[in-house]
Amino acid sequence: MYNVKRAELSRTAYLPNQLINDSRKGIAFVGRSNVGKSSLMNVLINTKIAKVSSTPGKTRSINYFLVNDKDYFIDLPGYGYARRSESELRKWEKLMTEFFSDDEKLSMLFMLIDSRHSLIKADFVFLEWIIQFQIPIAIILTKTDKLSTQKIQIAIKETREKIQPFGDFEIFPFSSTKRKGIKELMNFIGAVLK
Repeated sequence: MYNVKRAELSRTAYLPNQLINDSRKGIAFVGRSNVGKSSLMNVLINTKIAKVSSTPGKTRSINYFLVNDKDYFIDLPGYGYARRSESELRKWEKLMTEFFSDDEKLSMLFMLIDSRHSLIKADFVFLEWIIQFQIPIAIILTKTDKLSTQKIQIAIKETREKIQPFGDFEIFPFSSTKRKGIKELMNFIGAVLK
């Protein structure tokens, strides 16, 4: 299992020329706004290092957290937030395109889906866009504490069926509140970052 002993915010990138380009491996986390990404990262890193906001779509930058002085856990801006202006959306796409095009050391992209709602149009749009970069993807179903065990299994099954056209991805049910699913996810992260 991957064991986080130390974590710090290494860089915040708002522009493509601010992206980190070094030899360290990394994993990235992305999801639509208000999916629980910052809460999940705080649980994984075991400290309140990622800011949790009550305002959806607050993260506008790519945040690199250096973990154990050797790996990056990367917090990506949320997608599918309707209140962003056209210019902000263009900036988001340019920054993300540059990130995914250049980052050959990205070992895994974790795409977060709210387990209560399964995939919505914004998720499918993002999947169709991200597939072109040929990055390994895994799915994390968040907020599972709000569902019964039976409904979690249904959510996993439905998600698997809906993403099938895009690939056969690992799916991890997770609850930041109840801290469920941490062991399975960290075991997977450990294998990915070997």
